[in-house]
Amino acid sequence: MELYRLDYTLLGMVSSNCMKVLPISQNDEAEKKTQKIIVGDQEGIVQMFQIRKGKINMLFKTLPLEKITEVCLGGTLGTVQDKIFLSMGTSVRGYTKKGRMFLSFDTGLLESIKCMYVTGNELLVSGKHLFSHFNDCKDISTYLCPEVINSIITLDVIKMQGVMPILACADLCIRILEGSTVKETFYLSSEPTSLHLMKNNGGSYGNELLVGLQSGHIVLLKIEKNASTSILWELVTQSKQGAITCIDCYEFNGEDHLLIGRQSGSVEVYSLESHSVPIEKYRYSCSESITSIQGGAIRTFGIPEIVVTTFTGWLFGLTFVDQHIDKEIVLDSSNIILNDEKQKILDIRTEVSDLERQVAIERNKYLEFTQKSSRPSVLPYLAIKNSMFLDSENLIYHLIIELEATIDNVLLQCNCLVNLIDVENNNNAVVSKSKCKEEDNNKLLITYRCQLNTTKLELKMWSHEGDYGILTVYITPLLQPKCCQVCKFPIKPLLYHQRTKKNIVYQPQSFLTLSGGFSLSEAHLWISNCLPGFPEKPASQENLEYSFESVILDTVLLCAYSRGSINIKTDNITAIAILKDNFSRDATRKNIKLDMTYEISEDSLILMIDVIVSKLKTDINNDKTLKLINAIKQLSVNPSINGESLTKDYLLMLSNEEKLKQEASLRPSRMQRLQAIMLALFDDWHKLKGLNVKPNSREDLQEALLTSNTLDSLISMFEL
Repeated sequence: MELYRLDYTLLGMVSSNCMKVLPISQNDEAEKKTQKIIVGDQEGIVQMFQIRKGKINMLFKTLPLEKITEVCLGGTLGTVQDKIFLSMGTSVRGYTKKGRMFLSFDTGLLESIKCMYVTGNELLVSGKHLFSHFNDCKDISTYLCPEVINSIITLDVIKMQGVMPILACADLCIRILEGSTVKETFYLSSEPTSLHLMKNNGGSYGNELLVGLQSGHIVLLKIEKNASTSILWELVTQSKQGAITCIDCYEFNGEDHLLIGRQSGSVEVYSLESHSVPIEKYRYSCSESITSIQGGAIRTFGIPEIVVTTFTGWLFGLTFVDQHIDKEIVLDSSNIILNDEKQKILDIRTEVSDLERQVAIERNKYLEFTQKSSRPSVLPYLAIKNSMFLDSENLIYHLIIELEATIDNVLLQCNCLVNLIDVENNNNAVVSKSKCKEEDNNKLLITYRCQLNTTKLELKMWSHEGDYGILTVYITPLLQPKCCQVCKFPIKPLLYHQRTKKNIVYQPQSFLTLSGGFSLSEAHLWISNCLPGFPEKPASQENLEYSFESVILDTVLLCAYSRGSINIKTDNITAIAILKDNFSRDATRKNIKLDMTYEISEDSLILMIDVIVSKLKTDINNDKTLKLINAIKQLSVNPSINGESLTKDYLLMLSNEEKLKQEASLRPSRMQRLQAIMLALFDDWHKLKGLNVKPNSREDLQEALLTSNTLDSLISMFEL
């Protein structure tokens, strides 16, 4: 079965989790009424809809206020949760389902509310770092998180006999609070982006929590009253499906289902059982990122439907067409077709003509005003949703740009070498590359000219560790007057190192130690300039520790620093050379004298060479096999060559062609990148050890890296 889209309306831009479907009450059930939809957009407008006879009926609509960041449903525990709570700025407002405001509460947070959760009399809110818990609008506890908070929730209050706040943080962990202190820290395989209670109530015992990850995986956690946490199952998905932005659970046809919305625009429905990995049943993809997803009977009483909002404001339903609606009708039009469809089309055409006439009048007024007067024109400011994150499985970075208006073109400029990769099924842009001049300090200059109605552009890229700079993105929307907005993304020297768990037993063999008259903030800034995933500010501690893992070489980097001291432990010799150079440069800028010592062990060198050689052998052999397959295919053009003349090995090789191509596409240019890493290791080893490079030894190493037969002898070239 498939999902078919029915467009309802276009709103303003909608943030994550800002749309809810109100539960059905006893009166509604008796009268067989459909469920209501509440949406809050970034313009501060709250709207409630109900679909009746195929038409959208506006039940209430507020005037524009501050940007709405989250919408929650609440009410007295044990009753229908139909009270509407929304966060805007630092305040929380409450509305009844009839549109009457019954609550206006200023939380007093020092930053705007980013996440909110309501259950009974309990109100949980957080900004980027500050979390607060209120009971009946009275402050109960506050916690300052050292990491960025992505989502907050609490387990079922009745079943767990109390409030247990849970924070999803950017350092790959969830923090379980008790009052203002952290009771438990549980690390995950990727950054958690979304939290939701299993089956909307935490399961049978109220202690089961669904966690959506940046990698696209979904984890079900079991959290006991003492905060001990365990993983019941993990749903592993392909990384290209995108990060999870919203989760919901919905029961229809007597079975529980898990609804997932992703940043890539994918909507997925899984059959949900308590302690087994969900099985995918339905899938739908659109060109915009999903911000909210809910299940309900929206168009017809008793008939299930999935309601979705996108970043640009589309509100649409996904219907199980082959069960409940004529398939041919939906295929003819994405809108619901009524008996008076002809009159409806005429009304829409009249409305469009009136709008076009008004736009033409206002445009002429604007041109006359700007041409006859010396006043400058006001350029519109458009909210841009952008993100750049590392795909650790495929060893590439994803850059996603989404705009509320149609994108005309996007210009990328960078002062370090960045390699862009063609995105599959991304034919909505024409690429134009420009030559870079050395005097302009440009290494990348490329333009993407988008097709009409393109609001989202996804790019994939990779770079070499050691290179650093700023990737500047110039985004030009298709608007008049012409304007351009700029976004900047840092390319850090150790960009393929990612945060990992702190409890690492393995102890690296190479060290880098710095001491001098620098502060804790300066030490934090120097390290964060080199390594991604660092918090914006150092935590309020005297000694800080962070752990990183290289996604290319699987080496570990342990970083400990305090005021006047930085200690680095790693087996990645190139990382030590990069950090040493960058720390020296940053200290020189501020005229800070550093005492720097380092120790490079042969064990670290041997470890790195073994890791690189093992991966290179795989890539070289795969590349050689693919070239051989192409040669065999060219031979088969000759009619005298019969497939029966090929040996079993060659026939097996041909059968594995698609698998080899898929493996090569998952890690683009990994062979060339590993060869570059080996050459950098060769240079860094000699530089840090103070050894002179023998004539032609680097050229010999380059030749040896081209074939798998000579890889085992590489270690002899490093003069141990």
